[in-house]
Amino acid sequence: MASEEYPFEETMVTLTDEDGQDRDFYIDEIYEVDGRTYAAAIPADVEEIAEYYVFRLKPLGNDDFEMEDITEEEEYDAAADAYEERLDTRAWNRIFEKEEE
Repeated sequence: MASEEYPFEETMVTLTDEDGQDRDFYIDEIYEVDGRTYAAAIPADVEEIAEYYVFRLKPLGNDDFEMEDITEEEEYDAAADAYEERLDTRAWNRIFEKEEE
């Protein structure tokens, strides 16, 4: 559900790290870079987007997907840079919205 502080629909997923620990994440953004689809996930236990993880989405059909780790540094950097550009755009949009009020 969207809120004023977090104006995006919140989709939560539980991911298991390499130590077998489960951790909840919100999918903040799903976007494409060079024909591939990515998801930016932020830990559910933070209030500001200071830490995030990027995963490649592998379509499974019927609107289902699997989140895959990105092993190539160049691909991860490109996907992370694209997400950071989206965050910057969001921040600028909020600034301009406040100025117009």
